[in-house]
Amino acid sequence: MKPRVLTTLTAFLVVGMLLESRWSVGQTSSQERLVRIAELEIDPASLGVYKLALRREIEASIRLEPGVLSLYAVSVKSQPNQIRLFEVYASSDAYQAHLQSEHFRRYKTATASMVKALKFIETEPIELGAK
Repeated sequence: MKPRVLTTLTAFLVVGMLLESRWSVGQTSSQERLVRIAELEIDPASLGVYKLALRREIEASIRLEPGVLSLYAVSVKSQPNQIRLFEVYASSDAYQAHLQSEHFRRYKTATASMVKALKFIETEPIELGAK
């Protein structure tokens, strides 16, 4: 096969894969997605260990679970032991699957004694955008 034809076919294949990926994600509307905000207070003496466990859990969830669309963790600048999580799941079923995943259960067990307070804020998505 000529290099130019091979390059053209490869380009069409890549574009097709990107469009298919965009379509499958786009099939779930913002309204069907489950969005949660969690407010956590972490024992200051355990903060470093907690952050490591949280990083590992987020990385595993994004890598292993197609229904976990976004997980963002930040700390309040003036109070680093105050953690805020912004979570976006493809659906309620995806969220339930996340709760049953091995890596999430391992994270919850490992950090249970570090979490001094946990509050969930249930939300109604209006529009979810990312660049």
